[in-house]
Amino acid sequence: MRKHYKRLGKYIQPVVGRNNDLGDLPLVGLSIQKKFIPSIANTIGTDMSTYRIIEKNQFAYGPVTSRNGDKITIALFNDFDKALISQAYIPFEVKDNIELDPEYLMMWFRRPEFDRYARFKSHGSAREIFDWDEMCNTLLPIPSITKQREIVKEYNVIQNRIALNQQLIQKLEETAQAIYREWFVEFETDDKVFLKEYIETNPRLELKKGMLSNYIEMANLSEISMCINGKVKREYQGGSRFRNNDTLLARITPCLENGKTGFVNNLEENEVAAGSTEFIVMRAKRKVSPFWVYCLAKDQGFRSYAISSMIGSSGRQRVHEKYLEEFLLPKVNTEQMEKFDKTAKPIFENVRLKSNENQNLMELKDLLLSKLAAVEN
Repeated sequence: MRKHYKRLGKYIQPVVGRNNDLGDLPLVGLSIQKKFIPSIANTIGTDMSTYRIIEKNQFAYGPVTSRNGDKITIALFNDFDKALISQAYIPFEVKDNIELDPEYLMMWFRRPEFDRYARFKSHGSAREIFDWDEMCNTLLPIPSITKQREIVKEYNVIQNRIALNQQLIQKLEETAQAIYREWFVEFETDDKVFLKEYIETNPRLELKKGMLSNYIEMANLSEISMCINGKVKREYQGGSRFRNNDTLLARITPCLENGKTGFVNNLEENEVAAGSTEFIVMRAKRKVSPFWVYCLAKDQGFRSYAISSMIGSSGRQRVHEKYLEEFLLPKVNTEQMEKFDKTAKPIFENVRLKSNENQNLMELKDLLLSKLAAVEN
């Protein structure tokens, strides 16, 4: 152990507050993204006095680690002054903020090394538990409070820039979607055509098994934007195939219902990449704007049509691509399509640039977290 590493138990203490007064407080839970989220639990008939109260700058974590894969559910609460959490979570707080900054500690909890440590130290037969004693036995570097705050400030500058870019991306996408709806959806016409006149689904592309290619997972698609968050190199063993300017639509529940759709713009020119078998690849036909295809795929009317066609078991239902080709929509004239393509192109390019910037910032943030292990006064 490095001499500047300290036992965490010296700096933290459990919080035992109960909701005895049955206060009208928001109910929150924890996600594996290490954030507090609004709880969707049905509390009708539940004795709310058993719930715990958590306050600003306090932590909570789920001690059962065997159900969350590689991630530990732990987060710092900063959303409200107070909230309620289930008794399944263990709330705790830093004893003295002059000795240990809560945000610095949360940075340590975000490290993948902490997740691996907590899983290794978990024990039990039916379910594995990372108990309070093991949390207290965690060792980490605790430099001077001045150094801690410098590190937190640097981290927050990066995080705030990422959040600002995400807001801009959302606004850009909302603009493109609003233009699409005004020009192609919100008008009456009897001249209708099937979608297969404008797109082809799952086009055939040359990519032999065993060839090394970029691969995109379902997890790389966002529910709120077109951005594809990362890709990995692997040998092609089957699945969807696509190029730049294709749209990837999730065909399964709940991914389709949640809006998972990606616009491919992170490949080299003429590169063929691979992806999940649960993608439907939508490609614009000649004289059709690829930006129009993506906006159509995100439109609620089209998504409702797709969801209505889902078939399969109760565990996982799927949409068939040929059904999507039968979607009926107003006929689009060539001039209108060309005008939309020119209008949308700079919007999509700005989204691409901001997405690339965020990828670089995420790598910088991960680097900063990795360096915590070597931090000294």
